Amino acid sequence: MKKIASKIVEISAQFLSIIGHPIFWPLYVSALYFDITNRYFLPQNKSFFLYYLFIVAIFIPLLFLAVLFYTKTLSGYQLNKPKERLLFSGIMAVVYFLIFKKLSRFHQFIELYPFFLGIFLAILSLAVYNYFNRKPSIHAMALGGSLSFLLIWSYYTQIDILNILIGLIITSVFILAARLYLKAHNFKEIAGGFFIGCLMQLVAFYIIWLYY
Repeated sequence: MKKIASKIVEISAQFLSIIGHPIFWPLYVSALYFDITNRYFLPQNKSFFLYYLFIVAIFIPLLFLAVLFYTKTLSGYQLNKPKERLLFSGIMAVVYFLIFKKLSRFHQFIELYPFFLGIFLAILSLAVYNYFNRKPSIHAMALGGSLSFLLIWSYYTQIDILNILIGLIITSVFILAARLYLKAHNFKEIAGGFFIGCLMQLVAFYIIWLYY
């Protein structure tokens, strides 16, 4: 019975790690933003951006990583080695630079500018850590960035999303606990990733409000 319970917990932890993977959070947050904002957008513009995000930020990177796994350039999907994470960071930095450039052409999406700039800055910070053989949690970085963006955006737009934030905090706790349970990271790496995600969103908001 204990063995079965342990197996269930392990499968649940793996499931949480997959659905909470950082590659998905920009799409989650963008879809949530379109749902809760009081700004009006043409439906085709929202659909175009979400489809674009899915293809460029999820499908293409996963395809590229699949090729790297097939050629045995990467040891596994967990990217346990800092140099493997450095390669992943480089790929995603290019991806999010292109996304931010594309997004900047749509002035009506200006409230999303800091979110995607913050992701780009966080990935650059992650690459620096990886270069020095450190591996802060990318899951924690994505969760910290998502929470920070929604919290700051809610404060300045005065849109009440307290229930959403509470739900996201609870979800984050479960996902990060799963990462600890699977021994993908230690507490220090989780805290470091979360801090990077939060800090880069603050920096991005400052840059966008300063220059836009």
